[in-house]
Amino acid sequence: MNTAVNLQEVESARQAWLEARRLGIGGSDVAAILGLSKYKSPYQLWLDKTGRSVLEDSTSEPAYWGNMLEDIVAKEYAKRHGVKVQRVNQTIAHPEHDWMRANIDRAIINPDISGNVRIKDGKLTTDRILECKTANQYLAKLWGDEQSEAVPDYYLTQVQWYMGITGASMCGLGVLIGGQIFRSYQIAFDPELFDMLKDECSKFWYSNVEDDVPPPPTTFDDVLHRWSKHTPDQAVVADQPLIDLVAEYKDLNKTIKAADDELSALKLQICSRIEDAEMIIADDKRLATFKYQERNTLDSKALKAAHPDLYEQFVKTSSTRVLRIN
Repeated sequence: MNTAVNLQEVESARQAWLEARRLGIGGSDVAAILGLSKYKSPYQLWLDKTGRSVLEDSTSEPAYWGNMLEDIVAKEYAKRHGVKVQRVNQTIAHPEHDWMRANIDRAIINPDISGNVRIKDGKLTTDRILECKTANQYLAKLWGDEQSEAVPDYYLTQVQWYMGITGASMCGLGVLIGGQIFRSYQIAFDPELFDMLKDECSKFWYSNVEDDVPPPPTTFDDVLHRWSKHTPDQAVVADQPLIDLVAEYKDLNKTIKAADDELSALKLQICSRIEDAEMIIADDKRLATFKYQERNTLDSKALKAAHPDLYEQFVKTSSTRVLRIN
């Protein structure tokens, strides 16, 4: 019984946290507003903030392990830099603009200010914060020299946002790359950059969220969501810019098809040279492989013919809009 109650409390707290994300702009939202996020466009963020999408906690493998390893990264940073860090289990709102929100990973205790970190008059009783990250080994090139400010832009905007809200003048950032390489960075508060971020986020919050006006689509998925169905027999009369766009699309599509044909020809030549071997090597390095593999697929036509009732029970219809250029 106690376990069930605890699980209910955890789930309730999680849902409350997810709902609180709709009350303002957090650090991870800034990159999306600026078009720097790999995970979310401004339009998708607008859907979240206006309650038009279902808020779900991320269950992806990278997100899961990022959460699991956060404490390890924090402890390693503290160990290497000889500092004490502290959790701040509270959303921090800007004292003058409640929609400006910060959920920091850790605060770094500055004993010259206070022996423990509290929120006082909307600011932290320390001048340093800490962000803990994990990164794929293939993204290591995005991280610069240690102790510099050379971190990916979507993290740089996040920590500047946090510093501007919390009053911190420095942010330490620890990152575990590929589960094996630890690096740390020191990022100073940049008032001019923060003012720019504040201006852009303010426009998004008031002009898009508060006024309930969607931002322009920046991905094709945005277009498909916003205009998921067509109006029968309705046509757009093309002006010259639109005519030029269609012509440019057709020209580029021809180039892509020509490149595909060239790739297919090269693939034929390479595989004809490999024959029944497994790989190509040069100077003891593997250049390519040509391996046999199997994949199990469902023969839907055979299933429909043999068991039509069962097929109809599990068949799923999907729909989307398709662009075809005449």
